[in-house]
Amino acid sequence: MDVEMLVRRFLAVKSSHTPRIDPSTGCIYYLSDSASSQPVIWKSCESRNDVWLPWERRVGSLEIAPDGLVAFSTDKDGDERWSIYIAGEDLGVRLVAGEDGSINMIGPWSPDGRLLAFTSNKRNGVDFDLYVFDREKGSVSIVVEGEGIIAASSWIDGSRLLAVKRNSNLDSDILAVNVYKGEAKVLTRHRGEELNTSPRPIGGGKALFISNMDSEFTGIALIDLQTGDRRLVFREQWDVEALEVSGKTVVYSLNVDGESRVYTTKIDERGSLLQPRPIEGLPRGSLLSLDLNEKLGLAVFSLSTPKHGIEIYIAGLGRSASRLTVSPKAWLREDEFVEPEHFSYESFDGIKVRALLYKPDKPLYTPPPAVVYLHGGPESQERVRFNVFPQALAAIGIATIAPNYRGSTGYGRRFVHLDDVEKRMDAVRDVYYAVKAAVEAGLVDGSRLCVMGGSYGGYLTLMSLAIYPDLWKCGVEIVGIVNLVTFIRNTSPYRRRYRIAEYGDPDVHGEIMLKLSPITYVENMKAPLMVIHGAKDPRVPVSEAEQLVEALSSRGVRVRYVRLEDEGHGIVKLENKLRVYREALEFIYENLASR
Repeated sequence: MDVEMLVRRFLAVKSSHTPRIDPSTGCIYYLSDSASSQPVIWKSCESRNDVWLPWERRVGSLEIAPDGLVAFSTDKDGDERWSIYIAGEDLGVRLVAGEDGSINMIGPWSPDGRLLAFTSNKRNGVDFDLYVFDREKGSVSIVVEGEGIIAASSWIDGSRLLAVKRNSNLDSDILAVNVYKGEAKVLTRHRGEELNTSPRPIGGGKALFISNMDSEFTGIALIDLQTGDRRLVFREQWDVEALEVSGKTVVYSLNVDGESRVYTTKIDERGSLLQPRPIEGLPRGSLLSLDLNEKLGLAVFSLSTPKHGIEIYIAGLGRSASRLTVSPKAWLREDEFVEPEHFSYESFDGIKVRALLYKPDKPLYTPPPAVVYLHGGPESQERVRFNVFPQALAAIGIATIAPNYRGSTGYGRRFVHLDDVEKRMDAVRDVYYAVKAAVEAGLVDGSRLCVMGGSYGGYLTLMSLAIYPDLWKCGVEIVGIVNLVTFIRNTSPYRRRYRIAEYGDPDVHGEIMLKLSPITYVENMKAPLMVIHGAKDPRVPVSEAEQLVEALSSRGVRVRYVRLEDEGHGIVKLENKLRVYREALEFIYENLASR
């Protein structure tokens, strides 16, 4: 198939996600780009699925009030400066917060539907404060001033809610907030690093939440909201990744080596989970979000699956799940999509590293050329999901290796810290050993390799090109970090403190940060490189790409630079995706297919 036609079809694969149950009707609201270039709000009710609110910009999240009023967040050109609106059949659309350069993160409606909680960095651009919108008064008021990132999570009753304060990307606390008194109390004070998130009240002055207290992996914990006493009530040798509670019904998901396993159970008066059982009917993939309503007997899920794309599934409590949405696939057949295989290997120091392998049904050669695909984060994970680029590569006969190098989440506390600051080069070695293992197993052709990644994956791409220059035929770097020192100094102020915890402080670790920066080794790079970056990127400033392109061009290295003036940290607009993905596929093909 022609590459441009292939790209057009894969990028025309639509998705449906972020389902929310309307408590007043049982109808399902969700986000989809099935009739637009960016996600907008759809509604599924009485066997009808259709756009509910036509909108010109990307919608990022939504929450439904008890009477069906919709709150949603939206940004512009991928700038992640989220504004919040409310919308209703009789109300129309009204602005609640934002459109002033601030970032506003939507939270839940109160049980009576009067108050909408949200957080915003409007005060100083760095710290997020907790606000409530009072729909009866039509006013917004600040509840408590925050420090760092705070997100409203769930209401205890009409005057108190639970929020999550992020201390670092791997450390957080649960807060109890009285919105009328303006008081906030930390419930999960702890020593050292501990992740506490997704608090869900269960009545009787208690709540369940996700925590890795006293554990290598996250489990489900029970907390007394008055005393703060807490204990784990459920844990496995994998992370609990999602939790929802309604009445006495609990739905949770385990992240098992990158695949979601979703369970339902009941809780007793002590907060113990009673005989969890899996929800049948969900395909192999990764859970993106869920919602639950015990009174209506409904649970809804959005999953990203390699065989079906990103779709929504619905289950009556006690019943198997069924597919709710069938988003357009642009004449591509779902049964021809490639499912990744798991494989693992030993790195240089004996550490076991897990990876995914996408094998083309019709390889260009035997064994096939391959792209090593590096996820961002690094506190993230390459999941079993619908990933457009490996699917497109498989369609043109090229394999994809996607390692979960050290520093990835999903494999316990110890593993995620194995790449901190001075140990970052060990993750680069993990990339090399992934290739080594795949070549030795005869899975890919070691003479036809390209490396690509975005954000932190872009950083690893550049480091791999620099440290192992003879290994690669080409590289594709997307919104990547080039110089750790300039990245930390120029990233958005609200993100800086969290990134310092991972990468180091230039004023303290400046020397080691430069030693671990791709710009220091630019003279080693020789493979042709494609660099893609959005000019409005609030996370990794476009200045990172500019210094790389200048340094390589001055040395005569072949560089194809794509600067997107109307994009941020990633590619949102369809016309830009069409251009970038087509050029990237052609770039990879011309470097890997020639004999």
